[in-house]
Amino acid sequence: MSSQIVFMDKNKIDVENTDATITASQGNAFSLFVRNRSNRSAWVTSGSVDADNTNIEIDFGDSRTLDILILVTHNFKNYTIQYWNGSIYVDFPTPINVSANLLESTSHEFAQVVTQKIKIIITATTEADEDKFLYQFIATSKIGRLTGWPKIDNPTFDKQKKRNKMLSGKENIVENLGGFSVNLSLDVYSNEADLDVFEALYDSPEGFLVWLCGGDETQFSNVRMGYRMRDVFLMRTSANYRPEFYKGSYKSGIIVDVPLVEVIT
Repeated sequence: MSSQIVFMDKNKIDVENTDATITASQGNAFSLFVRNRSNRSAWVTSGSVDADNTNIEIDFGDSRTLDILILVTHNFKNYTIQYWNGSIYVDFPTPINVSANLLESTSHEFAQVVTQKIKIIITATTEADEDKFLYQFIATSKIGRLTGWPKIDNPTFDKQKKRNKMLSGKENIVENLGGFSVNLSLDVYSNEADLDVFEALYDSPEGFLVWLCGGDETQFSNVRMGYRMRDVFLMRTSANYRPEFYKGSYKSGIIVDVPLVEVIT
């Protein structure tokens, strides 16, 4: 089953939220790695077994609105996630109580809740009694999930490579981690909900999360970089908003062109 592109507010535990705290019952020294936007570092335990029922508690610092959680690259076979209702931890409107999971990354959507804290309890790993790991944990609210299918143009991972020719004739290439950019376009579009989403993106004063796979990477003929479950990018629009009607006809749809670039804030 395919899923359209999802846009989300910045992660509520993003590294910029200095009020947020993350406490793990095991591997606590590495717990902050789940909020640093990186798929190169992770929270990981040492000497953990399934019977430990390892938990991670996340405190946003104040009340936040949530309707989606994404666990990026982990080895949790059985796990439960609950939220704090002011007195105790309770199930989300759609309970998150997963068993026999074999997916590398997972996501959960539910009716909005407002909470200050959530807790993840891991009761088994995909390989019994192996150390638990989680690269990113995203807890936020959706700006919108598109109903249409924009054309995905020019997806680019730019590492800003610099080439220097050595005396030997060989080249030395220096590159950084780089950033992602992509352009979404629709020639004639009139879906009100989707147009509201695009306008919200252009009007956003800060970065927002873009999830091209929308939670289903199997919809692509090949699961490549940019379209995987793990590929969630903090981005902004890189051009001015131009709500132009197709061929100037007010009864026609809008020409949609949304250039997006990865940002640091």
